[in-house]
Amino acid sequence: MIHAWTATATEARRTDAEGACAMLAKGTENVWLDFEGEDEAAVQRLLRPLGIHPLVLDDMVSQVNRPKVDDYGDYLYLVVHSARWEKDEERPSTREIDIVVGTRSLVTYHDGDTRSVTAAGAVLAQRPALLGKSPAQLLHFVLDVLVDHYLPIMDHIAEHVDTLEEEVFQSDGRDMYERIIHLKRGIAAMRRIVGPQRDTILALTRDEFRAIPAEMRPYLRDVYDRLARVSDLLDSFRDEIAGLLELHVSIVSNRMNEVMKRLTVIATIFMPLTVVTGYFGMNFQLAEFGWKHGELFALGVLAATAAGTWWYLRARRWY
Repeated sequence: MIHAWTATATEARRTDAEGACAMLAKGTENVWLDFEGEDEAAVQRLLRPLGIHPLVLDDMVSQVNRPKVDDYGDYLYLVVHSARWEKDEERPSTREIDIVVGTRSLVTYHDGDTRSVTAAGAVLAQRPALLGKSPAQLLHFVLDVLVDHYLPIMDHIAEHVDTLEEEVFQSDGRDMYERIIHLKRGIAAMRRIVGPQRDTILALTRDEFRAIPAEMRPYLRDVYDRLARVSDLLDSFRDEIAGLLELHVSIVSNRMNEVMKRLTVIATIFMPLTVVTGYFGMNFQLAEFGWKHGELFALGVLAATAAGTWWYLRARRWY
């Protein structure tokens, strides 16, 4: 599906892709083309006449790119990623958004619906200047909404980390270990998205790109500041989850040590008893066997040996 808008500073209207490209050629209005899961043929047919480099068109369709920004003089090619947290699997699901922004045009390409692009289309009728004054303003809006959607993910991760910290002392099973590892992997996946994306937006605030007016850089810097905060939070979560994993392993180890200590005490108590029973179980006649109280005597020796061993271990504070 292809969505197309043309806009002046005071009016924005929807049109078809061919009409938008024709309007762009006339130079009277700014244009936004949004490709939602279109095939390569449609992309090549509509965008190649606009002078977009073939490598950019190939990258747009491939949808396997890391966040980046490439300067082609008259336009910029950006790759960013939207994210949604999958609570069942404790990991982010991402969707790549390829953006080509020029002085009078904006092109977006993505597979399926993305909230940031959808939000931009929803407000364009009420705020035509987003596209009409400069496509960079609409680019800023898309990036701003995209970063805003990262913040609920940070809140969820923070709550999950707090929950694990409370439960780690009560749980000693494998389930806790798996929950920590799943969250650790989810945080790592978010860091792989946010880190390069932060560098991409930082480049937009520093370099003098022809497609980005100077007055837009402070707004992009605000987006960068919030994305840097998200990146810092992810670094903090990574450290917390690493400490939580070490704490869980330590707790499990201590509990295992307690179990081994109890087993050792039991084995130590029974060790002298085996000596006593071995003595009375020898295969020849003992004098005690003719004594009518011999059985009680043997049981008394066993009880005294066990009690003495237990008292010795307690006195030595071995358990």
